[in-house]
Amino acid sequence: MFFESGIDLLRVQGDVIWAGAEFTAKVFSEPYLRTMARKGDGNAPVMTLPGFTGPEVSLQPLNAFLNANGYVANSWGLGSNRGVRDMEHMETIAALLETNVQIMANKHKRKVALVGQSLGGVFARELARRCPDLIDRVITLGSPAHFGEGTKNVNAMVARVMSFYTGRAVAELLAEVEELNLDMSEPPVGVPLVSIYSRYDGIAPLSTTKIPVRYLNDVNEAPRENIEIVCSHCGMGVNPLVLLAVADRLAEDKANWVPFYPMKYAMGPARLASRFFYRPNAKPHAA
Repeated sequence: MFFESGIDLLRVQGDVIWAGAEFTAKVFSEPYLRTMARKGDGNAPVMTLPGFTGPEVSLQPLNAFLNANGYVANSWGLGSNRGVRDMEHMETIAALLETNVQIMANKHKRKVALVGQSLGGVFARELARRCPDLIDRVITLGSPAHFGEGTKNVNAMVARVMSFYTGRAVAELLAEVEELNLDMSEPPVGVPLVSIYSRYDGIAPLSTTKIPVRYLNDVNEAPRENIEIVCSHCGMGVNPLVLLAVADRLAEDKANWVPFYPMKYAMGPARLASRFFYRPNAKPHAA
């Protein structure tokens, strides 16, 4: 137990250090990224939801990038993400978020896209399940896409911090979900869902961050897509490659959805780099 906790502490520290490098890469590459990224129409509302323990400012670099590329991106308005004590608390957070989304939708007279990092992505999916008529699409960054045995393998140090914040062990919360017979893994009905994840994630296990295949194959539903990128967990909100993918998926036409294909952004030597950092999940549809 002590050995495993020590390994998980090193994983967290390594992930944070990697995130710092990703932020530096974003600073130097942003002018180029803004030229490459797909654009919004100047009135497309986006709500960003921070990860566990993350303050709203943690996703400010993502908001700034999107705002510079034709979107109107704002944080969720609930301050730092302190987790969930129980399902009643989850309902309270969902109600507050629904109010904030309704305000954004009324202001811009259109549906709102949600981009959630880690636990923020879980809230985003639940919000879309609660009020699909207000949500344009959901993009999650390193978020558990389903709950089960794999979720119990979340980084032990993060689980301890979560228990400290909420007063509940992760296992207790999962047991409550199972007792209520809630299928939190099922994607929101009629709302496009994109999961961006990394197999090198130091916090959330790969087994939970991908949308289950059974939902990807449901052709009668809204678009659902997994996008694997070589990146850290903590740095997904600032990683240049993640930002490019987020902008691309926000601009994608829901009625004529084409899977993300990073090679279209790569020129010359960058094509080789894109093969390394983006795991090939799909090829472009034939014209």
